[in-house]
Amino acid sequence: MGEQEQGVEPRTGALSSVLSAVGRGLTALARALAIIALVALLVPVVARLAGWEAGPLAVIVSLMPWVTLACVVPIVLSLLARDWILLGASAAVAGLCLWWIAPIFVASTAEGPVALRVATFSLANGGADADAVVDLVREHDLDLLALTELTPDAQERLEAAGLDDLLPYSAEYPGEWKYGTGLWSTRPLAEAEPLPGFTAQAIRAEVGLGGDHLTVIVAHPESPGVFDHSDWDADLVALKAVLEAEQGGVLVAGDLNTTRDHRGFRQIESYGYVDAVDEAGAGFLATYPSGTFLRHHVPGSSIPAEPLVVIDHILAKDAGIVAAEVDAVEMPRSDHRALVAVYREP
Repeated sequence: MGEQEQGVEPRTGALSSVLSAVGRGLTALARALAIIALVALLVPVVARLAGWEAGPLAVIVSLMPWVTLACVVPIVLSLLARDWILLGASAAVAGLCLWWIAPIFVASTAEGPVALRVATFSLANGGADADAVVDLVREHDLDLLALTELTPDAQERLEAAGLDDLLPYSAEYPGEWKYGTGLWSTRPLAEAEPLPGFTAQAIRAEVGLGGDHLTVIVAHPESPGVFDHSDWDADLVALKAVLEAEQGGVLVAGDLNTTRDHRGFRQIESYGYVDAVDEAGAGFLATYPSGTFLRHHVPGSSIPAEPLVVIDHILAKDAGIVAAEVDAVEMPRSDHRALVAVYREP
């Protein structure tokens, strides 16, 4: 018996040593992966913090909500590694990201009657379903509809589908491919005009609102390229100049090709413009790219339906109304969801 007991002890000790070595290896691996994940997350976080948008950073910054979600990865790995310094750094980055995204979940108070129902939608180079657009107007009882990427063909199909019957006043500037824009309204439009200096058509018009007038601007700045942002930069400079100069109540709608984390959008907010999603506390309402559009063009695919970024916006300044409800609506044959906002009196 004594010899057998002596034989067991070395085997037990050897097993313990192996398990200890494996544990140390897994801990080191978790620490290494946590460092890699944290460094990867710091790229968009630092870019957003500093306003750096050169090259691919402009695209990466648009994914900040997903970066916030990804912050859980280095936190979990740091816990597994029992590296408290790394955990603190990871938690600090996550806290900063949560601070940036928190406003979209906090609603302003608006208990008055409905003042205005607005929607913006991209027609996908004119290829979107015209009947679906008219259904959107009817189902949401819209007062204003901003459409980007309005082509002459799409303009004809929208008229045939009955859009002008529901929204009889319009300012329409169709163009080839993605360069046309239109604004439709239940209320008369005054001083409607195209705005110069943009890659795609931009529109300025005035509508009546509660005994006063509201300036409405529909815009569609160019999107940032992976490396070349020259047209995007120029369009955002032009848009900021227009919006900064506007006085009185203003409403802005369109595919602005910028997210709330981009420097240009934050500068627009600094002029007093309030994003409807933020004001309504509607949460993360991504509008692009629409999965239904991708599945339509890739038959038999299982592409996820959820879009990734929020680039379609409705904003207001000094209009005396508050965004109370905002929703993103899936639309057939478009790579964008429609964004619908209900404004109420305070």
